[in-house]
Amino acid sequence: MAEITLKGASMTYPNGTKALTSVDLTVRDHEFLVLLGPSGCGKSTLLRLVAGLEKPTEGEVLFDGKVVNDLEPLKRNVAMVFQSFALYPHLNVYKNMAFPLKSMKLKPEEIQRRVEEAAKILDIEHVLNRRPRVLSGGQRQRVALGRAMVREPVVFLLDEPLSNLDVKMRLELRDQIVSLHKRLGTTFLYVTHDQAEAMQLGDRLAVMDTGRIVQIGSPQEIYDHPNSLYVADFIGAPKMNFFAALLRADGPNWSVRLLGREMPLPPERIDQDAALAPGMRVVVGVRPEDFALSRREDAYAAAVGQVMPMGATQHVEAYVGNQRFLVSLNSHTPVCEGDTLRLEVDPHTVHLFAAEGGQNLLLPPRKGGKA
Repeated sequence: MAEITLKGASMTYPNGTKALTSVDLTVRDHEFLVLLGPSGCGKSTLLRLVAGLEKPTEGEVLFDGKVVNDLEPLKRNVAMVFQSFALYPHLNVYKNMAFPLKSMKLKPEEIQRRVEEAAKILDIEHVLNRRPRVLSGGQRQRVALGRAMVREPVVFLLDEPLSNLDVKMRLELRDQIVSLHKRLGTTFLYVTHDQAEAMQLGDRLAVMDTGRIVQIGSPQEIYDHPNSLYVADFIGAPKMNFFAALLRADGPNWSVRLLGREMPLPPERIDQDAALAPGMRVVVGVRPEDFALSRREDAYAAAVGQVMPMGATQHVEAYVGNQRFLVSLNSHTPVCEGDTLRLEVDPHTVHLFAAEGGQNLLLPPRKGGKA
């Protein structure tokens, strides 16, 4: 198959727009890596560099250690699947899927074998004689996937392929894409702005911001320990709660004031390489699910605002004084607007970011929640 490497890859368009800046990235052989970020962050441009549709203005693109900057797309043996289905309306499904194979001048029996095999895997055998206009959106996207599959590429490049589908169909095709990757064992590079989609699909995520990769790791690693305020704000639904605070020191021990109470920070999570200073402005991050109901006398007394049922959970708008934040509770927990909740937070689950620069000042928690 193929390992993809970008070394110092930058892309500046003739009008001066800088789409990518010194990107270093390795997509391992057989890996499913997701490029995640908001619109305009450079993810699709990066994908186009790998495909050979764009050439970096600086840096290198390598396949299995070989520089391919000047190698045309057809010779890279990659297949792309786009947001738009891009099917030929006058051809039936079989002919749409067979089209790239005819241009490769394969024998008819080989074309038939590949098309029928891909159709079976994607569960579209029964629509091979139909034209795209009579297919559902999900079926059309499976045809587009099948057209890429039949080429037997070493790399699959997928650019927001599920964005045009309804929620039910997106969920079904996510599962199918995961199964497809496991079955083919091919390198997948997938672009999306949907963090839930990224978390489900990727072996690893590369989070992007304004043309740079700002964090790479497994979905769980990035969720548990975002390295910056930007990543923390982007990953998680509902979003992480942020509280402005000042860092306090008592000898070797550090603490912050959260919702009017002093919270000691676990010594084992303090990053000794971080430039900490008493009085430093910081941002405390607490995920909604890390607030827990408590019977302790020193628990936070939070007034309940809006309650938003979400099926298995409910998102509760809570207030301590004028500070608003969200809490995620089990849907079976009885709670109504106007109630008072008693809440606590395990200090081992909090995140701490520098107000200036946004970097995470704590070490990652150990498995099991505590460092």
